[in-house]
Amino acid sequence: MHHHPKHRSDTRSSRLADACRGLWCLIALATLLIAQPAAAQLKSVALDAESQAVRIDPPLEFLVDGSNSFTIDQIELQDAGVFKPLDKRLPLVLGGSSLWMRFDASIASPAARWRLAIPMPTLDEATLYYRNLSGQWVVQQAGDHLPRSVWSQRGRYPVFELAADTRQTVRYYIQVRQLRMPYSVPPQILSDAEYIESRQNEQMLLGIYFGFVAVMVALAAFNAASYRDLAFGLLALQMLLFACAQAVSSGLAGLYAWPQSPQLNDAGAVMFNLCSASISLWFARAVCTPMRYSRYFDLVMLGLIYAMPLAGVADLVYSTHASFILLNIAVGAAVAALLVGIGIGLYERDRDTRWVALGFSPLLLTALILLARNLGAISSGFWADGSRILAAMVGSPILFYGLWRRVSQSRNLSARTTALRNTDPLTGLYGAKVLTAKLRKSLATGERYQLPFALLVINLANLAGLQKQHGRETADRAMVMAASCIQGIAHATDTLARVGDAQFALLMEGPVDPDSANDVATKILASGLRPSRQLPDAEPLMFHIAVGHMGRGTSAAGGKAENRLADMLQTVKTMDDGSGKAIRQVRF
Repeated sequence: MHHHPKHRSDTRSSRLADACRGLWCLIALATLLIAQPAAAQLKSVALDAESQAVRIDPPLEFLVDGSNSFTIDQIELQDAGVFKPLDKRLPLVLGGSSLWMRFDASIASPAARWRLAIPMPTLDEATLYYRNLSGQWVVQQAGDHLPRSVWSQRGRYPVFELAADTRQTVRYYIQVRQLRMPYSVPPQILSDAEYIESRQNEQMLLGIYFGFVAVMVALAAFNAASYRDLAFGLLALQMLLFACAQAVSSGLAGLYAWPQSPQLNDAGAVMFNLCSASISLWFARAVCTPMRYSRYFDLVMLGLIYAMPLAGVADLVYSTHASFILLNIAVGAAVAALLVGIGIGLYERDRDTRWVALGFSPLLLTALILLARNLGAISSGFWADGSRILAAMVGSPILFYGLWRRVSQSRNLSARTTALRNTDPLTGLYGAKVLTAKLRKSLATGERYQLPFALLVINLANLAGLQKQHGRETADRAMVMAASCIQGIAHATDTLARVGDAQFALLMEGPVDPDSANDVATKILASGLRPSRQLPDAEPLMFHIAVGHMGRGTSAAGGKAENRLADMLQTVKTMDDGSGKAIRQVRF
């Protein structure tokens, strides 16, 4: 039987086509077998008894769901190359998107208990998914937009339990929602012992900080009330508001203050931070007083002080990612105003500004770090979060000490001013006002309790001659020497005052008899007559002394203290009448 040539040719072509199709299927199957494990296979995290804390960011893969609509079942099907390795892509600004992360882990130790933690207390919402042995989804939730009652584990930040010992690899999915602040904290796996230890350390550090703040606020408030100083009151308020902001950002407020009101977490973080910044500006304005240098800059600071809380209220009404950026810009403007205000004070060499600059330096530095974190320039971590606590613990005592020095110097200046009003600047003795007050008291006491006392009024009779012959400087030296002579003879309980250009008054409080008063007058007279090398030509000090004595049974109704002192001054000024008597008894 003969075959037709054309039929044989068609058969060969058909066989060749079938062979090509088979080869193509083999290539496609091989490619599928090779590519599929590469897309779905993850490097598993091995958890054994020796592990304590495990970072899972190298095998961690992520996917951003821009529509925020994928369910866990849909995400589980997205294995064919959709997930990408999470390699230094944080921080991520999610806005209305969801971030999905996945990793594989196997637990080798049957007695071990492991937790997955996302140490970001300000995280809006986080959910962990994994399938149990029966294939059902296990779902755990946490986040500061959820009531604490729905958290899988109560704490400051999201913590989830991994699957119990299955001795096989389990795939975990993490869904993160973060509306405004960039997400920038990779999750980590902790053993039960490591988690308990880290939690105890965190609570201890936070307890130290808040205890420190309580002491500092109490001290500042006490000083504000004691000295009636506005700056101390502002410092107390600033430290209190800053601590409240830290309580919110650390998750303590949501855990203990309002566990079932998660809407207060964002509101508290915004208002406490902005009010703290506003009070910081007010404090700097009160201490540095920029009005002395620029009225316009002072108005700018005043405007920012009022604008910060108002911006917080506006953000609570209309809260978006754009408003969050505007809030950070406002905080940046407050930081800039603080820097300019402090810089002007330093340029003008204001003493108080130096302490403000030193105390605010760590706080301003951490404020810049916080702004960079909020704007997505840097990741969260110790320097972005814990540095604020360290800065407050370093800066607050410096500000307190600077204010204490300021108040002390002000009080010393006030005391010196008061002393200058009551003392004679040349001799350092009391003035006539103090002497009159003490004389008034002695008159009342002497009459009521029958306590005799004496008043000596001393006139440096040759003062005018010394000034005329040797000049003003010699006359001043003679007055100082006269005061020293009288003070050397008077008793410690006596009151010595300068009551005129050349007159002194010595009040000898009782009981004093007339002879004792006369003896003191005689000694004063004799001390002045001794030649002195401190005066030209060894000139003596010529004293005229009027002695007044109030004895027992004497009435004080003869006139006021001012009148009696004036009468004795008039008497001592008229003693240079040629009689030669340097001491005269005056009826008192």
